[in-house]
Amino acid sequence: MSAQPFEYTTTRLLIADKSENTAHELDSTLRDAGIATKLSISDDLAHISQLIADGETDIAILTDRMEGLDKVLPRIHANAPHVPLVLLVGEEHKGDWSITQALSLGATDLVPAASPEQLALVVQRELEHVCQRAHTSQLRRALKEAEQRCQLLLQGSRAAIAYVHEGMHIHANEHYLKLFGYVELDDLCTASLVDLLAAECADDLKAHLKALRGDEEERVLEFTSNEACGEQFSGSMTLTNSQYEGEPCLQITVRTNDNSEESEAAPVQDTEAVPQELALSSFVRAAETLFNNHSGECWMLCASLDNIGETQAAYGLLGTEIITRRVFAELNELSSDFPLARLNAHQFAFAVCTEKRDEIEGLAENLRLKVSEIMLEVQDKTVRPSITVAGHYLNKEELTPDGCLDLTFSKLVSMVDEGAANTVSVAVPEDDEDDETSSARAVLDQINHAIENKMFTLLYQPIISLRGDNDEHYEVFLRMVDEEGNQIEPGQFLQAAIDNNVAGKIDRWVILQAIKMLSTHRAKGNSTRLTINLSANSITDGEFPQWLAVAIKAARLPSDAVTFQVTEKDVTTYLRQSREFVEKLRAMHCRTSLSRFGIIEDPFETLRHVPVEMVKLDGSCINSMESDGEQKGRLMDWIKELQGLGKLTIVPMVENANMLSTLWQAGANYIQGHYLQEPSTEMDYDFSTEE
Repeated sequence: MSAQPFEYTTTRLLIADKSENTAHELDSTLRDAGIATKLSISDDLAHISQLIADGETDIAILTDRMEGLDKVLPRIHANAPHVPLVLLVGEEHKGDWSITQALSLGATDLVPAASPEQLALVVQRELEHVCQRAHTSQLRRALKEAEQRCQLLLQGSRAAIAYVHEGMHIHANEHYLKLFGYVELDDLCTASLVDLLAAECADDLKAHLKALRGDEEERVLEFTSNEACGEQFSGSMTLTNSQYEGEPCLQITVRTNDNSEESEAAPVQDTEAVPQELALSSFVRAAETLFNNHSGECWMLCASLDNIGETQAAYGLLGTEIITRRVFAELNELSSDFPLARLNAHQFAFAVCTEKRDEIEGLAENLRLKVSEIMLEVQDKTVRPSITVAGHYLNKEELTPDGCLDLTFSKLVSMVDEGAANTVSVAVPEDDEDDETSSARAVLDQINHAIENKMFTLLYQPIISLRGDNDEHYEVFLRMVDEEGNQIEPGQFLQAAIDNNVAGKIDRWVILQAIKMLSTHRAKGNSTRLTINLSANSITDGEFPQWLAVAIKAARLPSDAVTFQVTEKDVTTYLRQSREFVEKLRAMHCRTSLSRFGIIEDPFETLRHVPVEMVKLDGSCINSMESDGEQKGRLMDWIKELQGLGKLTIVPMVENANMLSTLWQAGANYIQGHYLQEPSTEMDYDFSTEE
């Protein structure tokens, strides 16, 4: 279980009982109490012990009907002491168990089977404890990592730093050791602070130490070193109250008057000067100037240091910075005629111009090869860095430098996500690119013509409730008709409309036509609801909610008569805008739905940020359900988890009665598909046959 409060997560519940009916009743009791569960049932104590030990369980409920429980319970607790074990005792065995006996065997609590309310309260209490332990564990790991980073920064600092407790050294970085003539820390720990200073500095040091024991936090001591420490030098010593490994101490920071330590303390063996890094805004302006003044081919390249996670784990933040700066210096030397910027800790961008298109691949490959030839030493280890390079052609008529940079960076991120390392990918446009451009423009002209000449048509497909919902429910689909009256699927025109910010205009047309049809249908006494799909253009349009409120009010419809549906992909792409969009619709009492659910790796993460009421699973997940048992099990788990989160589930592409039966047993709320009815121009489905 994650460290967030249990009411926002799904609890992995294990029930040990010989009766599945009893187990499901207990699960229902917890769900009714607001605890979302993912249930596992077993009557094999050895299997149960293994599941708990393997970390597959957040909390376990064991009933007294399990034989040998008194012998296995201590072993289960010993293998996984962090997992709460709640013992449920029936009336017939009440005399066989006492709370003292249960606790001594490793149970967290003993609950009478006849008290479901008490069981729910005990489980809630224990889940709070589990979350607190997880949170504490995360804090400890974070603290340990922070201490490691601080240690690396301390060791690599250009300043000479040491920690002193009761006048004796307990730690010092390498620069401090060298400054006072020591090789090993153990040797310094046998010396006191006063031993490092000339005799005439002793009284001043004592006065400063006395002041620090009072109310003062920091003192600065001008000192001269002891001749026994090697070549004598003078400088200033800043004394500050601090802590080291939880113990109160003094932090000593030394600066010499000649600043000779600055050159000696460099933490890297690679001492080449680092080129000046352009700010991103300055880089874009420099790229724009370059492109405007060059008559040849223009390109934007982005590069990423490979295996950054492993590099940070092996060499820490400081070591990674050393490697990154060396790579940056190499790239700067190789592309000295072109602007270069460091986008973040390990990624770079540079604008390039070539005389011919086919030259860019060779240039990008040369950058990759030169970086792979770098050898530098970090923390006494030899490092051979490598980079992944992505490139995008700048069409001056259609793209700005910052737009081209966005496209190039997106391409680089995709390459990294796909596991590409030490590779180059530069898409060189073919000479027939003008044909593709004219084709895209033709699609846009067709869309505008369709809007102006009412060549769009709406289709309605019923959404059937499996849980006794009496309302009629349809989803609205859009089709475009060509001059000959043939339907054109959205895939042939909608993406071009979205890319050119025309889809929002289409969305508004669909809404006006659909709610007009809905008003007419409801006027006949029907209790009908519609689900209308929206594009990313509407999600990011700040004026859309206000326009929608006016449109619904003018149609004299209740706000909840229309559900607005957005895709999982659009929501994850525009997460902040989607959250604000959904919250505005909820304030208008409009329901929202998330479609194409299940495409991304962790689809439930999206639901934690965007509070939609309904979730429509992606059709690709349904297609393989009957032939793929693993996929079927995953879908069943998703439906249960969505129920636990209070989401109404819609399953599309239901093609036969077997699928319908399976989904009903799994607890799906609504189904949709050609088995029920194909999309039609009329809302004419007979919902009475489903009652």
